[in-house]
Amino acid sequence: MTDGKQPTILVVDDDVDFVAFVATVLDGAGFRVITAYDGVEGLERARETLPDLVTLDIQMPRKTGVLFYRQFKADARLRSVPVVIATGLRQANSYAAPFVDAFFEFNDPAIPKPDAFLDKPFDKESLLSLVRAKLAAPRKPEP
Repeated sequence: MTDGKQPTILVVDDDVDFVAFVATVLDGAGFRVITAYDGVEGLERARETLPDLVTLDIQMPRKTGVLFYRQFKADARLRSVPVVIATGLRQANSYAAPFVDAFFEFNDPAIPKPDAFLDKPFDKESLLSLVRAKLAAPRKPEP
């Protein structure tokens, strides 16, 4: 962010306690936080607010994080917004760990891979460090 405005972070996750934790950490660090509790609500909020970054869970009701991501990146206004996948599915004991990266392999070259993964559980320093780094990085060029 170079325009001096308070960056807006959209937190999309169906775990109310997790959303509260992430929102509290980000708000305390000076970010504007918007929350959504499933992929449908997340896309609505994203289109309304045009966030500067999204944290996204994979397993959610109504619309999974993978489907949210695909539709989010297909939207020209949102395509360059960084997305951090926050998930517990990559843990070594998770049945899905070997498949998580494959969830985001699309045959459409216009849909890039996520900007980062943040494995749950994580601490506030890890979250803030990653969010700040992704906001400071140059935006990916439009395809």
